[in-house]
Amino acid sequence: PKIKWDWELLASMIYQESHFNNEAIGWGGSFGLMQFMPTTGKRFGVNEFSSPEANIKAGVKYIKHLEKMWINSVPDSLERIKFVLASYNVGPGHVKDAQRLAKKYSDNPSLWKDVGYYLQHKSEPMYYKDEVVKHGYCKGYVTYDYVNEIYERYEHYKNIVAENQLAKN
Repeated sequence: PKIKWDWELLASMIYQESHFNNEAIGWGGSFGLMQFMPTTGKRFGVNEFSSPEANIKAGVKYIKHLEKMWINSVPDSLERIKFVLASYNVGPGHVKDAQRLAKKYSDNPSLWKDVGYYLQHKSEPMYYKDEVVKHGYCKGYVTYDYVNEIYERYEHYKNIVAENQLAKN
C-alpha cells in the first residue's frame, strides 16, 4: 500500500532480484531479498544480515524514493512503474540518459517503449558516446529484459490469484 503496487508486482520484483532467497549475494556484492548494493542498503538501513522483513521495508522505501524522482517527468503511474523498476536495476542515471536520448531523437521521453529502446542500445558507442549521455556505457538490454520479465511474471501471479479466488467460490 505504501507504494500503491499490487503485492504480486512487488513479489515478482523480489523473485527477479533474489528468487525469494534472503541469503542471496549477487556478483557485484548485492544482498538480500531486494538485492541492495552495500551503499544503497546502508542508506536505507539494511545490510547482508538484515531480516527479510527489514529488507522488504527498505526496498519499499527505496521504491518510494525512485517514484518521487520520476513523478514529474513520467506523469502516467503505470509507465512510471517501469522507469522505477529500470532505475532500481541499473540506476536512475542510465535511465535518465535514455530519456534524454529519446527526447533528442523526437521520441516520447515519458513512454517506456521509447526510453527502453535507447536503454537497450546504451552499450553501443553511437548512443553511450552521445553528447546528451552523462553516465556512459551500460548493458541496458539487461535492464530492459529485467523490466519485461517482472511484468510477465506479475501477469502470471495475478492469473494464479484470480484462479484461486474462482476456485474458492
